[in-house]
Amino acid sequence: MTQTWVVDSNCFIHLGSMAPDSFVKDTSKILKKNHQDLIVTPGVHDEIRNVRFQKWSNKPKVLDEFNDILTTIAVEDSQIRGLAQKIGEKASPQDVDLSLMVLATQLHREGREVILVTDDFKMTTSGEKANLGYATCPPSTFIQRLAAQSPSKKKGRMKSLSRRVRAAEMRYAISRVHQYDIQAKLTWMVDSLIEDRPQSQKTSTSSSEINLKRALQRTLAGEQIKGSHMKKLGSLPEICKPILSLDSHLSKLTSNNTSENLLEAYGETLLLLSEVLEAIGLDLAPLDESSAELVHGALSGYLYRTETALGLMAKMSGKRETARLHLSRALHSATLIDDSFAEMHAVFQLGLLAIASEKWDRSARLFETADRQAQLISAPRLPYLVCAGICRHLLNDTQSAHQHILSANNIILENKKIASQQLMDLGEALLALDQPGLALEVLDEAMECALPHCSQKQLELLSEHLLMANAAMTQADMLHHEGLRSLLDGLNQLTDEEAEEFAKKIKVIEQRADEHNQPFEETWKNWQPSNQLIPVNATLRVVRAEVDENQDTLVVVHHPELGSIGLWLPEGEWNVSSGHLLSIGTTRVKLALPTAELQENHSIRGIVAVEDTTQLLFSAPADDFIIEDMD
Repeated sequence: MTQTWVVDSNCFIHLGSMAPDSFVKDTSKILKKNHQDLIVTPGVHDEIRNVRFQKWSNKPKVLDEFNDILTTIAVEDSQIRGLAQKIGEKASPQDVDLSLMVLATQLHREGREVILVTDDFKMTTSGEKANLGYATCPPSTFIQRLAAQSPSKKKGRMKSLSRRVRAAEMRYAISRVHQYDIQAKLTWMVDSLIEDRPQSQKTSTSSSEINLKRALQRTLAGEQIKGSHMKKLGSLPEICKPILSLDSHLSKLTSNNTSENLLEAYGETLLLLSEVLEAIGLDLAPLDESSAELVHGALSGYLYRTETALGLMAKMSGKRETARLHLSRALHSATLIDDSFAEMHAVFQLGLLAIASEKWDRSARLFETADRQAQLISAPRLPYLVCAGICRHLLNDTQSAHQHILSANNIILENKKIASQQLMDLGEALLALDQPGLALEVLDEAMECALPHCSQKQLELLSEHLLMANAAMTQADMLHHEGLRSLLDGLNQLTDEEAEEFAKKIKVIEQRADEHNQPFEETWKNWQPSNQLIPVNATLRVVRAEVDENQDTLVVVHHPELGSIGLWLPEGEWNVSSGHLLSIGTTRVKLALPTAELQENHSIRGIVAVEDTTQLLFSAPADDFIIEDMD
C-alpha cells in the first residue's frame, strides 16, 4: 500500500525555523527510495508563501526548495463546506485544515496509507469523530519516521531536528494550558512516538518485499540480478514465464482493427489470458501465501495491459458491460503496480463507459478520482474536470459543477491551443459513445479555444465534428442536456473580435446542418452503383447502430458532404458500434426516403439498402486502440 504524507502549514513553518540546508535533499532521497508522496492543497501554498529557511544561506523560500518533491492537489469548496457541516461549524478547523482533511480522506478511500502531518490536535479528534479513516502524527514524529528510513550517516541530523521540533511543539502546548485541556494532546504526541518503533520494522520488511518484486520483474525482462535475490526467488521466475506471451501478443494487436478482426483478436486474447493464468496458477498453488502475493504484485503490469486491451476491444465492439468488467480488472491490477498513470487511465475509461450508460453519479466520482491521480503525476487534467463538471450538472449538483469548470477555465487560460486539442479529443470520445449532445457542447468550446491559435486544418476538422454532432442530435438529447451550454460557457471567454469570428463559423456549420436535415430529392427503387451515392474510397463514421425486434440493424452513418444516412442491414451478427468507420466497397445500393419516425429520431436524409453486405467493412479508429507500457 502506498504511503502518503499530507502535510499542513505548521510543519513547513517549523522546518523553516529549524531545518538545516541538507533537509530537503535528504527528504527527497528518502521519499523516492520508499515510494512515498508529500502532498498539500493550494491553501498551504497561500499560508507559507513567504516562509523562509532561516538557517540557510540567502534564506530561500520554503516553497521554492520543496517545489520538486511536493504534489499539490486541489479540493473543491463544496467538499470543504460539506466536511465542516459534518463535523459541526463551531468544532471544525479552518478552511485550509479542512481541505487537508478532505484530501487525506479521499486518498485513504483510494487505497493509500495516509498520514496527516499536523500539530493541530483538532484535526485528529475531528477526523476520529467523523470516521475519516486517515492517521495523524505531529511534525516531530514525521521527521522521526523519515530518520528511521534514512542512511545511518544522515539519521543523526534528522533525529536532532525531530527533537528540536518536538520541544517547540511541547512548549506551545504547555503555553495553552489555561485555554484547553492539553493532556489528550500530549498523550497523542507520545503515542505517535511509540507507534513509530514498529513502523521502522514494517518499513524494512516492506522495502525487502519491494526489492524482491523488482528482482522478479527484472528477471522476467531478461536482466541479470543479484545471486542472493535469485536464490530467494527460487522457482518463481520459471513459474512466471508464461506471462511474457501476453506482451508479445499485445504488440501485434494494432495492425488490423476491422470489426471481424476485432472480434477474433478479442477471442484470441481472452483465450491466451486464460491459458497463462491457468498455467501460473497450477504451479503457484502448492507454494506459500507470501510467494503468491509476490507473484501477483510482480505480474500486475502484464495483467493491467492485457485487461486494458480487452476492455478497449470490447468497448470498440459496443460491448460496454464487458468492457467495464475488463477495465475494472485493469484498475485493480494498476493499484498493485502502484502506478498512478495506469490507475488514471483505467478510471477515465470506466468514467466514459459510465457516461455511455448515463450513470452520472458513478461517472462523476470516477472522473474526480482520475483528476486527483492526474494531479499526483502532473498529467493533463482538463478532460477529467470537464467530464466531472458535466456529470455533476446532470446530477443537479450545480455548486460542484461550477467549481470543476472554474478549475478547467484556469487550465485553459494557460494554453488555449493545447486545450482545444484536448477538448476535441474528448468530443470525439463522446461521439463514439453516442452522446452527441454532450459532444456538441464540448466541441463548441474546443472551437472557441482554437480560433486565435490553431491551424486552418484544425478548424476544418472541428467544423466537421460539430456538423456530425449536430446531425446526430435527437430531440431527447436537446431536452436532456438543457442548461449545459450555460455551464460550459464558463470554460473560455472570447474577445469581441473572437466572438464575431466564432459566430460566423457556427453560422456556416448551422447552414450546412440545415441542408443535411433535408431528405434527398431523388430516390432509387432499382439497384444503382454505390459510388453514385457515396464517393469511391469515402469513409463514413458510424453515429449509432440499433437492432429492431426483427433483429434487423439500422446503422446511422455520417459523411461530411452527404450528411447522415441510414443503412438497413438484414438479420445477422453485425459487430458495429458508434465511432466505427465504414467503407462501402464495390456493390449496388437502393435509396428510399426515411419514415417520419426515423427522420425525427435520427435526422437521416435517406435509407440505403446494400445488395452485397459482404462488401461492408467496419473498423475502429486506429487511435482508439492505445496500450501504454507500464513497466
